[in-house]
Amino acid sequence: MLELEPFDDVVTGVKTATAQGGKAIMWAYSYRVDNVFFDAGCANAKEELRSHIKGIERLLVTHSHEDHVGGCSVLNPDIPILAPALAIPVLKSPPNLNEFFQYVWGQPEPIEDVELMPSQFSVGDLEFEVIPLPGHSQDMVGFYEAHNRWFFSADGVPLPSKKRLAMDDENVPQAIATMERILELDLDVLFDFHRGPIRDPQQHIQTRIDFLKGVQNQVCELHKEGKTIEEIQSILNFKPPWYMDLTEGRFGIDYLIRSLIFDRP
Repeated sequence: MLELEPFDDVVTGVKTATAQGGKAIMWAYSYRVDNVFFDAGCANAKEELRSHIKGIERLLVTHSHEDHVGGCSVLNPDIPILAPALAIPVLKSPPNLNEFFQYVWGQPEPIEDVELMPSQFSVGDLEFEVIPLPGHSQDMVGFYEAHNRWFFSADGVPLPSKKRLAMDDENVPQAIATMERILELDLDVLFDFHRGPIRDPQQHIQTRIDFLKGVQNQVCELHKEGKTIEEIQSILNFKPPWYMDLTEGRFGIDYLIRSLIFDRP
């Protein structure tokens, strides 16, 4: 399913999702900025996306996760797709998703031609700086437009205010440091890729930093006391969501705890 959410006369949020019972399981936002797309949403909505890419001249990909690149394959071959260096091989040869993620988002198709994203680019009168956002994934970037004080943050700021899960390759201390750098930007609007535009987002970001830092302090202290990862999880009383087993090890509470103890920003 697909819905449009206009922000102003230049920016439109393009929301894609898999429908379940007539409702979105979870929205993934792309943004159309004049004649450019930022991300392409999920593969299960790619046919609906097809009718909304008329006039598009470029697609810029923030990172290689399936909810951000699934619609890339519906673009005409003459429309350039640009991505960060680490994302290019994944777009060209995407991993095979398990049944759960194929149902939630859909399986991306390989993209033959992907260009390296520059460090800066323009869209009409808008001037964007590409800012690395490692942590959630190592290949992730965001787009900062200083004049309007806009930041297109990809998944740089977690959707939940109290993040209790991580992926097996996620560096959570690095994700915290990334949020702190986002907070230093002169910022009026954060364009989140699952929540949509957030005006005056400073408290939104700070809440997530504070929660994760609090958890980090707690788990590191318990680790110093000799507690195991399993014991720390029990003490924290973090309960797995209903779908945890369906991810087949891609997400875990233990990944979050382990990363907070052993990873460095």
